[in-house]
Amino acid sequence: MGFLDEVNEPDLSLEPESPPPQLPRRRTHRHRSVDGLWDGLTVLLLVGMAGLILYFFLIFQNPYAPFNPYPPDTPIPTLFIPTFTPTPKVLPPTWTPTATLEPTFTLTPSATVTETPTMTFTPAPPTDTPQVSAYRYLMRGSPDYLPGKVIHPDEGCKLWVAGQAFDLKGAPVVGITVQIGGSLDRSLYLLTLTGTAPQYGTGGYEFVLAEQAMASNESVWVQLLDQEGYALSPRVYFNTYADCEKNLILVNFKQVR
Repeated sequence: MGFLDEVNEPDLSLEPESPPPQLPRRRTHRHRSVDGLWDGLTVLLLVGMAGLILYFFLIFQNPYAPFNPYPPDTPIPTLFIPTFTPTPKVLPPTWTPTATLEPTFTLTPSATVTETPTMTFTPAPPTDTPQVSAYRYLMRGSPDYLPGKVIHPDEGCKLWVAGQAFDLKGAPVVGITVQIGGSLDRSLYLLTLTGTAPQYGTGGYEFVLAEQAMASNESVWVQLLDQEGYALSPRVYFNTYADCEKNLILVNFKQVR
């Protein structure tokens, strides 16, 4: 058997076969559905981001938009002073009393009657005397009551308060805050500026207190304020009347210092 040992035995081990070529995998309908879902979600995300950007931009442009859940406090409206100057209506002239001296008769023993001539004179208009006051403005004269149809012939029998403000030289002043308060048929708190009602003059102002004239006893007042809200004049209280011949109340102010 020695010669058989020298014979090379055949190698019976199998060589590994090379794997067959892999064909490209085809995307199934399920894979396409998943990819489409992710694409749709991506588009929705982009649209949502764009919507959020637009939403915040609109709120930035207008914080008072109705869709803003946290709007800022409403600011105090700015009062607008008109620039036009219409022709003011002429108020009725002020009645000036005329003092007339009655004739006197002197009896003498001779029964002769002597008649003293009648003297008629017109007093000069009163001169404003500066008053010492802690306020810069005081009411000039006293409130005047006029029929509202003088200024508003077509607005019925409303109740108005109006007037002007004048400086030390008697010139009208524009831009002073006028406040009215008190109570009538309701609590009153209204603001305006001198110069906003030029039908009463260059420094005119006006309030509408009620749609119908009504009576009250010094329960309503009017006052001038500066730009910071401090009083420039004392509160001027006045009466109102349920009379269409007295439904326009004029309250004028004069600077005293």
